[in-house]
Amino acid sequence: MARTGFTSQAEADAAKTKPLQLADSAYYQPPQALSPAFDYPVEYIRQDLEDKYTTRVAQTGLSVYSTINVAAQRKAYEVVRNGLRWYDKSHTGWRSSYQMIPTAANNGAGPPTPQELASYKYPDWYRNGYVPGRYLMGLVTKVDQARDEATVRFGNYIATVNGGDMGWGKRAPRNEFKPGYLAEFIIKDVDKKTRRLKVELNQIPNVQGAMMTENAKSGEVVAMVGGYDFLTNKFNNAVQAYRQTGSAFKPFIYTAAIEWGMTPDTMVSGAPISINGWQPHNYNGSTSNGDLPLKTALAQSMNIPAVHLLQTVGIQTGAQMVRRFGIKVPMAPYLPSALGATEVPLDQMVSAYSAFPNKGIRVEPHLIRKVVDRDGAVMEEWEKTTYKVVSEYVALTMVSMMRGVVEGGTASAASSLGVPLAGKTGTVNDHTDVWFLGYTPTYVTGVWMGYPGRKKPLGNDMTGAHGALPMFIEFTKDFLKDKPKEDFPQAPSMPEDMKEMYKQRQRELALERAQMTVDEEENKTDQNTTPGTITTPRLEDSTLPPPKSNEPPPPRTEAPKSEPPPQTAPPPAQTRPRETEPAKKKGKKGDDGPPG
Repeated sequence: MARTGFTSQAEADAAKTKPLQLADSAYYQPPQALSPAFDYPVEYIRQDLEDKYTTRVAQTGLSVYSTINVAAQRKAYEVVRNGLRWYDKSHTGWRSSYQMIPTAANNGAGPPTPQELASYKYPDWYRNGYVPGRYLMGLVTKVDQARDEATVRFGNYIATVNGGDMGWGKRAPRNEFKPGYLAEFIIKDVDKKTRRLKVELNQIPNVQGAMMTENAKSGEVVAMVGGYDFLTNKFNNAVQAYRQTGSAFKPFIYTAAIEWGMTPDTMVSGAPISINGWQPHNYNGSTSNGDLPLKTALAQSMNIPAVHLLQTVGIQTGAQMVRRFGIKVPMAPYLPSALGATEVPLDQMVSAYSAFPNKGIRVEPHLIRKVVDRDGAVMEEWEKTTYKVVSEYVALTMVSMMRGVVEGGTASAASSLGVPLAGKTGTVNDHTDVWFLGYTPTYVTGVWMGYPGRKKPLGNDMTGAHGALPMFIEFTKDFLKDKPKEDFPQAPSMPEDMKEMYKQRQRELALERAQMTVDEEENKTDQNTTPGTITTPRLEDSTLPPPKSNEPPPPRTEAPKSEPPPQTAPPPAQTRPRETEPAKKKGKKGDDGPPG
C-alpha cells in the first residue's frame, strides 16, 4: 500500500509492529445473518439463490436486496421466543435437558478433554454485542462440587453460575451440570473490562412456533420466524411444517358458500351429523346447535354448520376454491376438511388470506426484490405476479364476516389493538396445533404453535385464542404504531348474476328442506324404525337445481305385488322401495360419499 501511494511509509511501518489478530466474526462462516433474528429468512434466501446460481452465491459476491423489514423481523423474533418460553414455563416442568459438545470420549458421551473444551466455538458467540437481556448458549467448562458452582464460557467471556443463578428450575449447579454441556442463559450484566458476565439459566422450550407477515398489496414478506432458535433447530416451521389448520381453514369453505349465492345472513343448519361412525361436534362438545346466520357461525367458529356448508356447496367446489387461494396441498376429499383436516404450511395460509383484504387478488409472496452481481449488473428483479381468486364482492363480504371474529367472536381479545382487524383462530383436535391469522387492510400476519414432529397435545386450555393470538397482538401492537390507521372498504352490492344465483340457491334449499320434512314424516310410519336424535344428511352435492322431468313416481302410490290390491294404509316398511335409489340425480358434482 505504501509503494502504490495508498498510505505513507511511516504508517506502514507502524502497522507492521502491531500483532496480527483475527476479528471475532472470522469464526462465523458467511453467508449467515449478523443477528440471530435474521437466521431463518437469510437461510431461506440463501437456499433459493443457491438453487438458481449454484456456487456463484459463495464465490462471486452477489448483492441481495430483501423485502424483510429489520424492525419487524426483530420484533417477530422476540415475540415468538417469549411466547414459547411462556408456554414452556407454564405448561411443562424443568427437564434438565442439555446438549453435549462433540467429543471423542466414550463415543461422544463425554466428558470432553480440556483441549476440546478450550477449542469449542459456538457460532452465536461471535456476532452482535454482549448486552443485558440477550439469550445466549454457554459452555460448561468446570463444575466445583465443593462450592456448588459452575464455570461457563461464552466465547471470550466467562461467568460463574451458583445456586442463585439457576433460573426457575432452582437446581443445584453441581447436580445439574457436567463439563461439556451447552445450556441457554440470559445475560444480566456485562463487565467488558474483565470480560465477565452475570447470567441466569434458562430452559430451551420443546414446543415450536412460527410467525410470518406479508404485505397483501405487494406480496413482500416483511417478517419470517421459523422457530425458537435456528442454531439448535434449522427446520423452518414457517415454510416446511405441514400441519392441520383447524378452524383457520373454514374461511375458504365460507368463501365458496358466498360465491355459491349465500349471504352473511343466510341461515345454516346446525342439525347433528353422523356418517359411518364419524360425528362432528362443536368446541363445547355439543353435537348440534340451532340454525345460525353464516356470519355468526363463522364468528363463533361453529363446527357443525361448517360441515353442512361443505355438504351444500359440494366437496369438489370446496376443493377448487382452496386451490384458487394458492394452497398447493389438495384438500382432502371428505367432509372433515371443513374443520381443517388438510395439512398446510404457514406461508401458504398467509398468502391465501392476503386475497381477502386485497379485494380478491392474491399477489405471489417473495423475499427477494433484486439480485446484483459484483459488477453492478442486475441478475434478477421481482416482477409482480397476481392471481384473481374471487370477485371484490365475495372478498370484501368475507372481510366483513371475519371482522366479526375479532369484534365479538373467538378472537375478541384482538379488539384491544384499537385498529380495524379481521382474522380467524384455529385449534386442531386434541389441541395439538393452535393458529391465528389476522389482517389489516394492508398486512397479513399468521402465527402457529405446536410440538415438532409427532403431534402432542398442548393442553386443554390451549386454543388459537389462548396460544397464538397473544403473540399476534404483541407483534401487531408494535408493528402498527408508526403506520397510518386504515379501514377496510365496504363490500359493493351483490352483482346481478349472483342475485339470480342466490334466488336459485334459495329455491334449492327450500326443496331440500321440504324433502327432509317428507322423509321425516315417512320415517315415523316405518314399523322397524325408531326416531333417533342423529340424522344422516344426504351427501349429494346440490350444485344444480334438481331435474324436474326425470323424477320417479312417489313410492307410496305403488302397491307391492305381495300385497292384496287397493289398500289405503301405507305399505309395510320392509317392502317399500329404497329412497336412496330414486333420489340420485345425474349431472351433479362431487358425489364423494362418507369419509373413511
